[in-house]
Amino acid sequence: MKVSQNWLKTLVDIDSTPHDLSEKLSIGGFEVDNLQDCSENVNGVVLGKVLSVIKHEGSDKLSICQVDVGHVNNLQVICGAKNIKPNIFVYVATVGAHLSAANLTIKRSEIRGVMSEGMICSLQELGLEDSSDGIAIVDQDIAIKHELGTPAAILLDLKDYVYDLAITANRPDGMSVLGIAREISALLEAKFHFPELSNKYKIKLLKNLDLCTEAITSNCIYTITSIEGLNGIQLSPSWLKDRIEKSGIKSINLLVDITNFILLERGQPLHAFDKDKVSNLIGKEALPDDFSVRKAKEKETLRCLDGEIYELNENITVITCSNIPIAIAGVIGGLETAVSDTTTSIFLEAAVFNPVSIRQTSKEIGIRTESSSRFEKGISFKNTIDSVTRALNLIEEFFGDNNPIINISKELIHDEQFIKLRRSRIHKILGPILPKNSQSINSDELDKRNLSDKEIEDKLKLIGCILESKEYGWDVQVIPNRSQDLCREIDLIEEIARLIGYDLFDLKLPNPIKPGKLSLSQLALKKLNNGFIENGFNEVLSYSLVSEENNELIKISNPLLLETSCLRDNIWKEHLRIINRNIKVGQTSCWIFEVGNIFHKKIEFVQEQILSGAIYGKRKLEKWVDSGKDNDLNYYEARGKLNEAISSLNINIVDKATDSIDFLHPGKTAELFVEGKEAGYFGEIHPRLILEKQSLKKIYLFSLKVNNILEASTRKNKWIPIYKDFPTVPKMERDINLIFNKKYLISEIISQIKKTGKSLLENVDLIDVFEGEDLGNNFVSYTFRLSYRGNEKTLIESDITTIHSNIISTLENRFNSKLRN
Repeated sequence: MKVSQNWLKTLVDIDSTPHDLSEKLSIGGFEVDNLQDCSENVNGVVLGKVLSVIKHEGSDKLSICQVDVGHVNNLQVICGAKNIKPNIFVYVATVGAHLSAANLTIKRSEIRGVMSEGMICSLQELGLEDSSDGIAIVDQDIAIKHELGTPAAILLDLKDYVYDLAITANRPDGMSVLGIAREISALLEAKFHFPELSNKYKIKLLKNLDLCTEAITSNCIYTITSIEGLNGIQLSPSWLKDRIEKSGIKSINLLVDITNFILLERGQPLHAFDKDKVSNLIGKEALPDDFSVRKAKEKETLRCLDGEIYELNENITVITCSNIPIAIAGVIGGLETAVSDTTTSIFLEAAVFNPVSIRQTSKEIGIRTESSSRFEKGISFKNTIDSVTRALNLIEEFFGDNNPIINISKELIHDEQFIKLRRSRIHKILGPILPKNSQSINSDELDKRNLSDKEIEDKLKLIGCILESKEYGWDVQVIPNRSQDLCREIDLIEEIARLIGYDLFDLKLPNPIKPGKLSLSQLALKKLNNGFIENGFNEVLSYSLVSEENNELIKISNPLLLETSCLRDNIWKEHLRIINRNIKVGQTSCWIFEVGNIFHKKIEFVQEQILSGAIYGKRKLEKWVDSGKDNDLNYYEARGKLNEAISSLNINIVDKATDSIDFLHPGKTAELFVEGKEAGYFGEIHPRLILEKQSLKKIYLFSLKVNNILEASTRKNKWIPIYKDFPTVPKMERDINLIFNKKYLISEIISQIKKTGKSLLENVDLIDVFEGEDLGNNFVSYTFRLSYRGNEKTLIESDITTIHSNIISTLENRFNSKLRN
């Protein structure tokens, strides 16, 4: 939002410098992105009078001019303009002036043997027009009011500053000059001059207007006003043109400029339709009842003010007359009904639309305008009639009185809504205030006090609030253009603190200050992250919003883009894209992981935190060692990398083969279990995805359920290390070799062995696997090495015979296995 200081000075008494005011606005919440000095481009340019013009002997086009700029000596200036002549007033750039528009610094220079001591300027060279036919000649009536040598900035009304403000979504009042002026009034405690309405007009309720309920909700309004006796060729006065152009809007003609002026002054977008053009379009005399608001039909088109033809659809809201589209609601008007030089009557539209509807429309057609940005932030329908009245006052001032009628879509009920503001609550939230200029003194030595009632009332009145005193404090009524962000008691308390100054309140830190610490789960998650990084993985962060790929995704109610309209239900797809991008740029390996949330649509919406990742290629420094070999990891190598990364948590993860995960290889995928609970998966990408070019190489994907992992790793017997004495007696080892059906997992067999021999059995290792034709296709031979050790004595054969026999018999019964001869 751009606004000039001269405009603000007509609304509020400003006694601070532009730079000080910029700082106050930024601290107050209206950040000033840029402060532009309008006179910067004409510094060193002054009013001069051409005394004489002599043709240059060395050129047919150049003239030697004597120019009086108020100095003791006249300046000799070489000029090549065709319209140069004696006794005219001109703008002269003196030596040292820099003309930014022409990228030229003026110096004393010799031109064709004659010295030139300045430059007579055109408006183009001063950066005030796009093109000029010759030098600028100052109107004599204006020039004689000023002394020669007067800075051009004064004559051109450029002694001004333009504030470029970044307005946040919660402060739509900042999208109007009146809102900014009221804020300045509150910050400076200066008087605010609200423009009075000189005349009120008759209001008529249109009961039969056909209005789309999505675009015109209960907090919205639609108005249309017919105005006659106009002249589209009339241009704006200089004050009006100056204000809108300094705000970044090009002056068109008086009618259009008035609508833009109201947009800037009050934050209420208006649009003018040429009444005759509308009537010609619908084939009859247009009436206010003919207007309506509806959703566009598929394949409808409309040529808009920017000259573009837009193809419409059901997500776009349009303004129609006799059901023919004439504008895209809240965004841009139609070219066919636009105001032009031939306009003699208009329909003036003023409305408040649902912000969601306008945002959706703006996204669909791909443009954002001054009007749509205000509708998207939200404006109050309670200001609409006053905004129309203000526009009609201006039209009446320039074109005469024609007694228009404002047609509205709903009755305006003046309901007074109050917010309960408790004195005790203010004091509890904000605490005591310190004397000014006492920040460097120990606060314990100062006289602290709570805010007085007068201070509270004064600050709230500065922002337009109406207060009724009560025993508990006040009932507060907020002005309409602040009703978006001041709707609760705590909002008013925050506003009081902001206007008083946060730095004036005493600190309320807990005493003593106790340092915080990470919980066991947070420490475990940090350890898990470090484990992956230390083992060569790179942490990535992907966006949790995705496009709508299927109906199972959770849609967000107000997406910015279609590509970010849903919450993700997986992370592996984004990781696959990351791996593919790395492969395309020539990376031979890429190991990544991410801790993030996924979202499921069940009976209720469920948010789940997972650790997801992908592994591609071998990470090695000495590439010459095996540069000609396959770069891919095999399943066990990749699974080992995952095991190394999570080994610091001291948990046992059990793998169980599965073919139920459709995007992973059915023969090279395992579900992961911790303490009997499902904890995730690990597997190779499905070959189908490689054939479909969704995956460019063989990639391993994994996912861990963070809550299950952390719960298991933070148990007392896992988290706190248990130290044991070194054994003082030797162990005894025995090997067993049995034939098992391949359907049984090694983990199940080892678990059963440990369970059976737990009194003396210290460890079990698989030391050999054998498959052969003599065993059959469905059977395999496993050899296990069992280590026995006593607590206090060296074991002998008789000590382990019974336990060893029980282990073998249990395996034979439990797994239908048999000892191999």
